[in-house]
Amino acid sequence: MRRLMLTALACLALAACKDEAAADPLELLGMGVEWHVTEIAGTAVPEGVSVTLARPEDGMIAGTSGCNRYSGRVSTHDGKLEIGALAGTRMACLGPAEEVERAFHSTIGRAKDAQMAGDVLELTDAAGKVLIRAQK
Repeated sequence: MRRLMLTALACLALAACKDEAAADPLELLGMGVEWHVTEIAGTAVPEGVSVTLARPEDGMIAGTSGCNRYSGRVSTHDGKLEIGALAGTRMACLGPAEEVERAFHSTIGRAKDAQMAGDVLELTDAAGKVLIRAQK
């Protein structure tokens, strides 16, 4: 009986430690939820520059990337994110907004997975390296 109880407790403990990275990346993004990007490729997004990420409808991502709006296709294949080419407005950007915009567009397409670290969404590459961090 004692062995059975210990086995049951061990199973419950393992279930409680479920890795959120194993969840469907698109479910973590959530439909209609706007994420505010705080970091791109290890660099903080400067104050006053807005970068957002959302899934306004199934199969699509959209948001702001510094000074322009963007949208593109998103799906999963074998449990990994597949982000298509992004289309966007073409307003001229200067200074930090231009640098952030360039960094976002060169980084987002490499995201292959998503995980939660507390209330922070982390988009990671195939090796698990964090590319983008965002908060609601």
